[in-house]
Amino acid sequence: MLRKITKSPYLILLSAFILFITSGYETVHTLDELTLGTHHGILVFSIIQIIKVIPEIMHGLQEIEEADELREKRLLN
Repeated sequence: MLRKITKSPYLILLSAFILFITSGYETVHTLDELTLGTHHGILVFSIIQIIKVIPEIMHGLQEIEEADELREKRLLN
């Protein structure tokens, strides 16, 4: 059960967006300092996580669409 929750693409996407927003905020506010900080690494990590999870979510949405089409065909027959 816990493994299913931690591997959920929606949870990964949500946490990646939270990391992206918070580290992006910090990065924008420290642009004038021209120093490299941990928030830059977290920003890159969050972008990679978002890109990584998009195909999984798209695949799931595709399966839902196919299931809806199949259900409609069965209802018409």
